Amino acid sequence: MIDSIKIILRDFSGDLKNCIPKPSKKLIENPGEKEYDNYRLPNRAKSDRHYLTINHALKTNTIKIVGSLRKRAYHKASFSDLNKDKFEQTIRELAKTLNITFEEIKKARFTDCEIGANINIRYPVKEVLHMVVAYSKLKRNDERIDEGTLYFEGTDKKLKLYAKDIEIAAKSHWTKQDKRKACYARLRECGNNMLRIEFTLKYQRSFNHHQMGYIKNIGDLIEHYHDLYAFWTREVARLIFFNYLDYSNAQLTEKEKYIINGLEQYGFESFAEEYQNLCTLNSKTTNSIKTAKSQAYKSICKILDEYYDRKTYNMYNLRVDIAKHLIRKSKSENLDLPLLLRNLWGNKS
Repeated sequence: MIDSIKIILRDFSGDLKNCIPKPSKKLIENPGEKEYDNYRLPNRAKSDRHYLTINHALKTNTIKIVGSLRKRAYHKASFSDLNKDKFEQTIRELAKTLNITFEEIKKARFTDCEIGANINIRYPVKEVLHMVVAYSKLKRNDERIDEGTLYFEGTDKKLKLYAKDIEIAAKSHWTKQDKRKACYARLRECGNNMLRIEFTLKYQRSFNHHQMGYIKNIGDLIEHYHDLYAFWTREVARLIFFNYLDYSNAQLTEKEKYIINGLEQYGFESFAEEYQNLCTLNSKTTNSIKTAKSQAYKSICKILDEYYDRKTYNMYNLRVDIAKHLIRKSKSENLDLPLLLRNLWGNKS
């Protein structure tokens, strides 16, 4: 689940003897007046080594640790996700490396917490990314979609969906790139496509907004780690898919015909904006405009849910692939599988 994170340790009692100093690129005329020291902390991997970045504020004696705990636990080329036991083990090892107690690091605050999973899906990731047209109210950023990465960006959180195998190959050392690209291409030919779905909760208020306000520090993350799975499945269920529609045997209303024609002619994003504006023409107050836009959006989503083409890859196929992943995980982790599957299908009961 957890990948990259920024850990904030105030009143740091340990030392940075195991860290590698990172020289400043700027010329410092008076070293005694320097406000920060920067370091790198490597993991123990023999190859594809990952480095955490450590920033030491000298005046306040505050340490900021930034980087991927998942890559620290394994290495940069690993597809493995960080389960609860491995997360706690990594935090304990980090405390030992910094020469502080486990209790001290448990009290550390954090921001920019990535919560994600690598899912083996049966369909090419790049094509699936084009089908994901909306998530919550976040702005869709598809500038890198042809490279295999799609973003949804908001103030308190963001979502990133991407082809994990393509990313690993691209970020590998140049001596390993060609070999890995060829290896992953063969896997894709066999129907093994690695999609990573990763949410970033930027601040404490982000956790508050998602019914996880009780998670305030690293110790809380350890204690409530399995709640992150519940959050992840709830949010995945909110993805909006638009691939092909099949209404050949349906008796459509005029409203449904209008929406379907708009979607097929203009695409989801352009039509959704146009249709919401159209539905607010007779609204006079702020609340009535908001209600009209919400109802218009729900009408579009209802069309996508009722008339999606069952013969092509769709949101329900993705949920099945995710369900298989969760079932496999539940055999080695103490997950509330019934809850996660209900979340995945948007069933609150």
